[in-house]
Amino acid sequence: MSKSITVDALAAAVAEELESYRQDVTDGLKKSVKDAGKQCLNEIRNASPVRTGRYRKGWQTSKAYESSEEIRVIVHNKTDYQRTHLLENGHLTRDGVSRVPGIPHIAPAEQHAAEMLHDKVKVVVRR
Repeated sequence: MSKSITVDALAAAVAEELESYRQDVTDGLKKSVKDAGKQCLNEIRNASPVRTGRYRKGWQTSKAYESSEEIRVIVHNKTDYQRTHLLENGHLTRDGVSRVPGIPHIAPAEQHAAEMLHDKVKVVVRR
């Protein structure tokens, strides 16, 4: 059923509908970002190297910033943050001659989460 409005009220009606659409898109995008962060966390946990399990269990997501229009989610290792770059990229051994190869587990999860977020954003904006 359509509403009938006067020409004078047209601008206000259009502005109201645009504000409603903007809020729906913002809420959808925030949910998509949170979901992408959780997905990235799960992928990193599953691909993390396991020796004692402490490094794998240390992965967490946290909300760095949230306002009415934007949100920032960080995936980080709370317990062994010093080891992430060493395990991801590899490092020299104690003797300084040989090298330990890296185990890429962060970058692939990040790329997959970015692709997933891109697809979700397309869906949310089209609605």
